[in-house]
Amino acid sequence: MNTILAHEDAVIRITEINSVSRRIEVEINEPSVFSPRKRWITRYPIELIEAVLKVKGPAYLCDEIARDEDPSYVESDIFASLFGYVSKNDMDGKRLLDFGCGSGASTMIISRELPNCRIYAVELEEKSLALAQLRAAYYHFENLMMLRSPAPDRLPEQIQQVDYILLSAVYEHLLPDERQSLLLQMWQHLAPEGILFINQTPDRRFPIETHTTGLPFINYLPNFVAGPFARIFSKRGLRGASWESLLRKGIRGATPTEIMRLLSASPYPPILLTPASQGIRRQSDIWYSSARKRMCERYTGLQKQVVLTLMSCITLCGVPVAPYISLAIGKSSD
Repeated sequence: MNTILAHEDAVIRITEINSVSRRIEVEINEPSVFSPRKRWITRYPIELIEAVLKVKGPAYLCDEIARDEDPSYVESDIFASLFGYVSKNDMDGKRLLDFGCGSGASTMIISRELPNCRIYAVELEEKSLALAQLRAAYYHFENLMMLRSPAPDRLPEQIQQVDYILLSAVYEHLLPDERQSLLLQMWQHLAPEGILFINQTPDRRFPIETHTTGLPFINYLPNFVAGPFARIFSKRGLRGASWESLLRKGIRGATPTEIMRLLSASPYPPILLTPASQGIRRQSDIWYSSARKRMCERYTGLQKQVVLTLMSCITLCGVPVAPYISLAIGKSSD
């Protein structure tokens, strides 16, 4: 049985494969519109697919669902970034805050992987939070509480002390004056010997800014040069963007030094933790390990062999910097 979802910008065909699976195929009317995925086989019911379409649009429909369901996508990064530092068993009975959960892909992954951990998911945008709530209802999670953030740099009043805090692809979207404010609030809510995880934030030490502009060397330019450089040379439609909007999009990323400096204003000193996973010796290894798995799933044949070889060489060479940081920062009890 086929279902056609109506949309002014695309034709979305859904084909029932069996009682639990269906294939989504998206045909976008305008060929120049970028779409990371146009096909996906999902277990989502039609109603939830429609909800994702309403929030994300046709170009990102399949990609958004895959963020939750594809084990080589967000799940790969979450597993490497969290469990590269802490075992799953150690998180049983603990409390974790997923701040800036967006439409809930990372939250769904954490909630089903850590059923004995109490999860608090916080999001600022109402539409994204509503979609995350629909996903949580679909999975019938009992260990999850979803809350709306009153501001980009503020926590809901319901949040009390937690053992772990996760900022996944969030920190880079905070404006400079919001970063310290939010970090120090979170640090106050983090239990002694708790851990703050920051991952999927662009590393400003890397020579290519892959997140917002796709441009080389812009990470090293001062603000008054980086703004015009991005607007003129980036091919990502940034010509009319203000500097504040570029910052909100994530153009400036972060460095471990910056984050540790901001947290040092607290009376509880931050401790930058070392990964504990087998074969991972430094924080940059976490991103390369996750990327290796992700890229190998998406390439075949000669392309796959090239990717495998490249990622293996990078890991063996011990490259200290990756495009994105994967940090775990412990809170001293002193």
